[in-house]
Amino acid sequence: MENNQRMEYVLFSQNYKCEKERESILKKAYYLGAYSKAIIDSSFYSKISEGNTTFKRWLSNQIINAKNLNKIYDKASTFENKLELGGARLQDLSTQVTSYDESSSKNISKYTISYYFRKGFNEFIKFKEEQKENDKKIEKHNKKLKEQNNG
Repeated sequence: MENNQRMEYVLFSQNYKCEKERESILKKAYYLGAYSKAIIDSSFYSKISEGNTTFKRWLSNQIINAKNLNKIYDKASTFENKLELGGARLQDLSTQVTSYDESSSKNISKYTISYYFRKGFNEFIKFKEEQKENDKKIEKHNKKLKEQNNG
């Protein structure tokens, strides 16, 4: 990559996929788990309300099943907007969640849905850890590029 080009962050959906499952509801639960973890992490470092754990506390009292997936998504999306979290990774995850519907949920147990939600949640933790060094390089590069363009 040339030094004068802005570098972009790696997106979760580029590295982690829930392709083995054919059921749309399980893919939705998987990406919603990752989105929820991203909202929790971003909320804590929000410029609007630093140290915010409201969504994390709310989520800990929710039952993870097909009926509640849209409710959880709506609450996460509300926090993303209220706290002005934004960013390419949150947008990517939000897009993934809304790409799937619950039409196939009738024969899927709540335990399976909960499992895929937790799997996405945990894999986002793993993803963030894997990307930590890369993110630092991108931030450094983009900061240097911005300084060159402003200077």
